[in-house]
Amino acid sequence: MKRLGVVAPPRPARLRGRFPSLLAAIALFGVLPARAHTPDTSYCRIAIGREAVAVTFTFDFATLARMTQVDADADGRITRAELSAASPAIESFLRRSVFLELNEREALFGQSSAPTWPADAGEGIPAAEWVQRLSALTFRNPVLHTPDSVAITFDFFGSLGERHTVLGSFLHGGQENPVIFTRFEPDYLFDTGYRVPALDQFREYLWLGVSHIFLGYDHVAFLLALFFVRQFRELVKIITAFTVAHTLTLAVAALGVFTLPARLVESAIAVSIVYVAVQNLRCPGDVPHRWRITFAFGLVHGFGFAGVLRELGLPAEGLVRSLLAFNLGVELGQLALAAACWPLLLWIGRWPWAHRVRLVVSSLLLAFGAAWLVERACALRFMPL
Repeated sequence: MKRLGVVAPPRPARLRGRFPSLLAAIALFGVLPARAHTPDTSYCRIAIGREAVAVTFTFDFATLARMTQVDADADGRITRAELSAASPAIESFLRRSVFLELNEREALFGQSSAPTWPADAGEGIPAAEWVQRLSALTFRNPVLHTPDSVAITFDFFGSLGERHTVLGSFLHGGQENPVIFTRFEPDYLFDTGYRVPALDQFREYLWLGVSHIFLGYDHVAFLLALFFVRQFRELVKIITAFTVAHTLTLAVAALGVFTLPARLVESAIAVSIVYVAVQNLRCPGDVPHRWRITFAFGLVHGFGFAGVLRELGLPAEGLVRSLLAFNLGVELGQLALAAACWPLLLWIGRWPWAHRVRLVVSSLLLAFGAAWLVERACALRFMPL
């Protein structure tokens, strides 16, 4: 188990250790939402206080439907009444598959609130909207004093899918500490007596930014499509344009100044992949002024990058520092991808059949982009990634 600030003692078998393996993360899937949400992503916020530890879970309705038969009449539409009726089963599922420890001892979840109903959902949510509509419920555990440590373990990845991820955060003393839970890293131990130094907080958000690039298959696909350039100068222009553009919208969206609907952002990201892949297929050489279209689509990707920060929350203390760290992490991930891929593409470019490689790779990217576009625009779920 990863422990913040100190070396964790040996834990029971149920609490498996976290390992910061980027390779394992890359093997997982593309997550991390646009304003809000992408499929196979849930959220957990642990608020630690003097009188209670409150654990708030947020799930989309597609995930709730995997926990239990929320759509009781199987008509492809979940009503407010059906969600209310399924509340005990949802609560029971979480009590069986999520484990809480206070002061190194297992603690049962306290009283639970009823799952919330989306404010603008009317009385029923059709299946096409299940992946975008969110519901939250909170377990409140009364305590006599602030616990020295709080640990949480998720054991539901087998039920909800190995691609599922939980974007978590521990809130204590005015600080927000982000954590990503996956089947590879299902638990976390937080020490409340340890005040996160500025450098550690910076590192946490830096790593979050790096992970966001490598976990987001759509972002990776877009960048790969852009890297089909022969001149290093063009590559620099593309990376610079993408960096400047997404930095602008990342800051604006993460701070809540302006946001766009999740489905629109996710669909536009898919369009960016399709557009650049088609350019690669139509132009055998470098695409003229590619940095311009990169800048335009970079603005869209910035809204996508901002989603994780809006869900986890930026800390009140060190807000600007954390935002800069996350953005720097995105840049480092982007540069690492360019450093790994562009020399390889340049080397392949010397081969007699390099054009075929370009056609095959771009065609695959086009196919993925088109499939993602249909999936996201129509709120479907059929892609393996």
